[in-house]
Amino acid sequence: MIAFGRDTPLIACTVSLALALVLAAPQAVADNGSFVHASDIHFTPFDPPLRARALPGMPIEEWSAYFARDPDQTLSLSGEDTNHALLATALAAIAEAAAGADFALITGDLLAHRFPDNVENALGFAQGSAANGEFAVKTTLFVAERLRAAMPGKPVILSLGNNDSSCGDYRIEPGGSYLAATRDAVRSLVGPGLVAADFDETYLAGGYYAAAHPTLRDTTIIVLDDIMWSLWYRNSCGTTGLAPAHAMMSWFEKQLAAAKGAGRKIWLAHHIPVGFDPYSTLRFRKPTCKASLVSMLAEPFASKFAALLAQYGATITASFTGHTHYDDYRLLRDAAGTVTGTEKIAPAISPIFGQNPGFHVFTYDRTTGALIDFSTRYLANLATARDPASAEWKEEYVFSRAYGVKDFSPASAETVWKAFAAEGSADDTFRRLYNVGKGELAADGVAAYVCAIGHIDAAGFTACYCGK
Repeated sequence: MIAFGRDTPLIACTVSLALALVLAAPQAVADNGSFVHASDIHFTPFDPPLRARALPGMPIEEWSAYFARDPDQTLSLSGEDTNHALLATALAAIAEAAAGADFALITGDLLAHRFPDNVENALGFAQGSAANGEFAVKTTLFVAERLRAAMPGKPVILSLGNNDSSCGDYRIEPGGSYLAATRDAVRSLVGPGLVAADFDETYLAGGYYAAAHPTLRDTTIIVLDDIMWSLWYRNSCGTTGLAPAHAMMSWFEKQLAAAKGAGRKIWLAHHIPVGFDPYSTLRFRKPTCKASLVSMLAEPFASKFAALLAQYGATITASFTGHTHYDDYRLLRDAAGTVTGTEKIAPAISPIFGQNPGFHVFTYDRTTGALIDFSTRYLANLATARDPASAEWKEEYVFSRAYGVKDFSPASAETVWKAFAAEGSADDTFRRLYNVGKGELAADGVAAYVCAIGHIDAAGFTACYCGK
């Protein structure tokens, strides 16, 4: 106890009283939570092909046990999509990481590449037939159910990818049978109490929706099906052309305006990263540098999307995507060019493009919504694991420790990016981590990746990569 005597100097009493009040006051305790971000599962039920023939007539609740009875439980290898053995170990690793997490984000591509082709080859259902499309739906529902089982009782916010369709790659049909058949499963994964009142309407219209953030009262998660904005999108199975794509953009803009007006924040979840594609820019050489630049999205959607992200930079505080299969990110800037958020690109579960399977675990502030840090978990022995039981999932790195910054705030992400641009040590770290523990990104193409991280708008990327 601090005692005060009659002769104690007034200044000493004041200082001592202030100290006593500080010591007596309750100390604020950080309320940090975590969530999982995974992407590009690309499950193939055609491994081995002969066993797949029984699946169309089998309830999805029996699929896992059916696959588990196969004597060969070898995991998919590099260059292959995710078979059931790899799916089982990946979901076990995600379940372990999510045990103490608040929720999960899954940013698209539940189905394997060339899914309609594989259905025809393995099952004999012709592409474009009802049976072919129905098997795509059934496989999607199987993966959704496995995600639910891996994270029971936790919200799983799911966006669709370019392979998630019964019509084909980049061929989602707005208002079509695939969206109608998967709508209830997606609603259930997110949680009926979290999805917006117009969920049924918007998901059927194009696979997009809004949901209340599971823990942040002032934040809405906007899920976009940006496949409809892709360079490769064709509404082949529908009759409405690009009208639904424009409608999603209008809906998105209204959501942003409403959030800003209400003082709310927005997190985005979508499949295709914003900005430019460094891989394709390097691969498809044209006579001039500017002619070689490849956007992730088609016009007018690419420019409009980038403009909205800048206009609402103070409202959109985080974004999560996949699609590229590698460990990457983008800086989100406001109209003044200030970095206000990040878009994190998760690595894939599927090892088809040569990287190791991996996913992210984020920590965040449940009070402010600020992202604090993230780690990447990856399958370290893909080539030698005999079965799911022998798979070794490890922590590859923690962002703050790997790059020597204090957190994964927008300021820290910008600091790391500036180190890339200056060709500092962060450049080597990025190249090493990009492939998820499987070799390095080639040094001679890093400039395209550096510019893609820092500039999602056409003018900024062009100036960065090609010079003014």
